[in-house]
Amino acid sequence: MINTFIGLIAFALSAVAILVLRPLCHKIGHVDHPGGRKAHSLATPLCGGVAIALTVMLLGIGMVPSRQFAGFAFGITVLLVLGALDDRKHVPAPVRLALQTLAVGAGMCFFGEVYLQNLGAIFGAEDFELGGHAIWFSIFAAVGIINAVNMVDGMDGLAGGFSVMIVATILALAAGTSAVNVVLLCVTLGSLLGFLAFNLRMPWQKHARIFLGDAGSLVLGFILTWFTIQAAQGPHAVIEPITAVWLFGLPLADTVYLMVSRVMRGKSPLAADSYHFHHLLQRLGLSPGWALYVWLAVAGAFMGTGLVTQGLGVSESARCAVFMVVFACYCLATNALWARVRQRVAAPAV
Repeated sequence: MINTFIGLIAFALSAVAILVLRPLCHKIGHVDHPGGRKAHSLATPLCGGVAIALTVMLLGIGMVPSRQFAGFAFGITVLLVLGALDDRKHVPAPVRLALQTLAVGAGMCFFGEVYLQNLGAIFGAEDFELGGHAIWFSIFAAVGIINAVNMVDGMDGLAGGFSVMIVATILALAAGTSAVNVVLLCVTLGSLLGFLAFNLRMPWQKHARIFLGDAGSLVLGFILTWFTIQAAQGPHAVIEPITAVWLFGLPLADTVYLMVSRVMRGKSPLAADSYHFHHLLQRLGLSPGWALYVWLAVAGAFMGTGLVTQGLGVSESARCAVFMVVFACYCLATNALWARVRQRVAAPAV
């Protein structure tokens, strides 16, 4: 009951923060203007991420050990500043990666002491211990997930909806355990729902009134990675490491596929384009609303597969192999669908 109350407070605080920040963003020009690859038609404030970060940090004070919360807040702050700068003026990729590494290395791994210690029994019967490679591998994995979540943020409700699915899943599994700070999870869930109230398209809301911005998507990637690693490590873990991979299955598959395809097209793997899975769904004729639902359904299928196979006791090595097969099928299916789109575009009008 108390956790529900805390979640409602977070929802209200997030909504109030958005209502205060929206006119301020318009005043200082911190908005996303339409044009280019962007589908929206109005200048939209980029205050969603700031509202979520402020809500989580203000309500989160005192809910986790001081050193750990210091790391949590430090990582969020670094990525919030990085994202805000990138929203105003493009930040070079090396600088982005350096600051993301700082946020994860110092905030998550050093101060927060949240990092991958083992990868589970993905190569046999025994857990694969990372030992002296734990920190650098954790930084590599966390930065990868942060950027995968950042790439997801390309359509109203997408990054926020996906984040709600992850947080709600971990919250349901961790309730009654000490694997993750449940109160902080409730705060995060409430703040996300407060954001989605202004970001989702509704019958009474024909377009998003605010966006996350890079500040928001980077912060969300950090928070989701923090909770997921906590949930998958230590004696109180509620998910296996390979299950964590399944939870992020669609964003990871989409990101890896995109980066490889960009390189094959002679472009930088970090270059922006319109070849994400949500772009494909819309190019196939789905409306933005239906594209959102289908994307979340596919992401949910990845999550459900990971959770169900863990519950059934399927070995981690088998689940790792199955994930690789599913990833290969995703790449083949995506290639085939893009080929269909290109054929449709190239076909002469009758």
